[in-house]
Amino acid sequence: MDEYAPIIPDAVTSYYLTLAGLPPPPATPLPLARLLALATQKFIADIAADAYQYSRIRSSNTTSNNPMGGLGGAVAATLAPPGATAGQDKGAAGKQSNLGVQRPGFGGGGQGGGQGRTVLTMEDLGMAVGEYGVNVKRGEFYR
Repeated sequence: MDEYAPIIPDAVTSYYLTLAGLPPPPATPLPLARLLALATQKFIADIAADAYQYSRIRSSNTTSNNPMGGLGGAVAATLAPPGATAGQDKGAAGKQSNLGVQRPGFGGGGQGGGQGRTVLTMEDLGMAVGEYGVNVKRGEFYR
């Protein structure tokens, strides 16, 4: 434990320990400060992992509820015009594809552009810290 340095720096740990009422750093033993920093690091890591799981659950629910979300490339093939064939070059197929379908990488954000990215929202974070007894709510002004 003596050679292990937590992610939270000793200066930050000692600042918050003195803010909480413990004596300044020379009087507070360094192993105690590092133990508290390690416990804080684990607490934050657990919250981040729980929020990530809530985010994955939320994103899987939105894609399963979206009728076009799980189809991917099959949508463009089924929505191609009657005269289009599978042997066309990609430029001609792109010009004739249905513009109502969000295609990944073609601006506008939306469902297709953020595939594979996990977004941490306040709702996910609020649900994660709610398991630990912390209540996070937005003010009435922002509702």
